[in-house]
Amino acid sequence: MSLKKPKLTEFHYHEALDRAYMIGDTIDRHLIQHPVCKLDKDVAKLIEESAQKMYEAYQLLGQKSSEIFS
Repeated sequence: MSLKKPKLTEFHYHEALDRAYMIGDTIDRHLIQHPVCKLDKDVAKLIEESAQKMYEAYQLLGQKSSEIFS
């Protein structure tokens, strides 16, 4: 039995864009703003890098959505 990959729709991209925003916001609110990140620069650096990657993914999702569905 072979499983078919679902066709990606505009809604899929919109949903992924929204989730990327939510995760980025959560990283900022609950980790970057946490006292440990304020004081431990080694931890802060890694978390800030992950937040930057999430922001890049958010931008790419928005760009692709706009290109594909406009």
